[in-house]
Amino acid sequence: MHLDLSDDLSPVPRRARITTALVTLLASLPSTLLGGLLVFAAGALIGLWPAFGLIAIWLVGGPLVPVPTAEMAQAIFPVRHPRPDEQGALITAWHNVARVAGIRAGDYSLWVQDTAQLNALAAPGRIVAVTSAAVAELGPRELEAVLAHELGHHHGGAQRAQMMVYWYALPIRVCWQALVRITWLLAVFVARAAHIVGVVALLRAFGVRGAIDVIGITVAVFARIATILAVAVLAVVHFGPLAALPLAAIVVEPFAARAQRRRTEVDADRVAVDLGYGRETLAVLDLWSRRAEPAGRLARLLDTHPPIAARIAAVETRLAAPRST
Repeated sequence: MHLDLSDDLSPVPRRARITTALVTLLASLPSTLLGGLLVFAAGALIGLWPAFGLIAIWLVGGPLVPVPTAEMAQAIFPVRHPRPDEQGALITAWHNVARVAGIRAGDYSLWVQDTAQLNALAAPGRIVAVTSAAVAELGPRELEAVLAHELGHHHGGAQRAQMMVYWYALPIRVCWQALVRITWLLAVFVARAAHIVGVVALLRAFGVRGAIDVIGITVAVFARIATILAVAVLAVVHFGPLAALPLAAIVVEPFAARAQRRRTEVDADRVAVDLGYGRETLAVLDLWSRRAEPAGRLARLLDTHPPIAARIAAVETRLAAPRST
């Protein structure tokens, strides 16, 4: 399995990159198993050997999924080329980070995302984007700290693994989009029928606002739940009780995957600290904390970023740790 972890010019040790990649794949194991089950079931409609053939193609395709190129960045992400007034600060900051990290600055493409948030993006294909607010409001060293953090993502080992996770979960996404489309058409049909026979007028008489929307949404939700339950039962009947394991684990996976994403954020902060941007990273996090809105418990569990206070504590711990010589 090729995870593209062989770059010698990396500020992250090879063992750490491999560990991050493996944990990323492990956190998404339920959707991978369920995706494989769907692929096998599709092939089994034709025959046993076609099913094994589809599984083989699906498995081999994961490591071979091409990463986006710089030319594809604008088609995939809401980014643009830096304006002339942004190029100087951005390019200078990136070259400074690249020099400290010992990498080739020209191997990466720089982009800007128009938003008032202080944020940045590291995407497969060596794409680095920062928000227009970050370029405009941060000082030179703080901007370098943000870019050093994104460099940590690029060299952390998770990006190639996330591409594989996306590929292996693709059968689930295709089936889900088909289910959403079909159930929505069903909901529209039922809502219109309810309007014709007078059910909508009756609900309005009882004070139900947006009665036709309520009927449509209710039908769509119940149809999706019923379909998922029916598929689960059929899977257990045809494939045995073990088929229920990935179906049950898929409920837990979002929490495990988000926890791993939060871990990679801390790892990227560590890279920025080790490159000499610890104080600047603290300054950016402090500024971010003053703008962040408090999140609920469930939102924190599903957040891809750790609480800012936890990140600040981790950075301070890293700064205080003795460095090996």
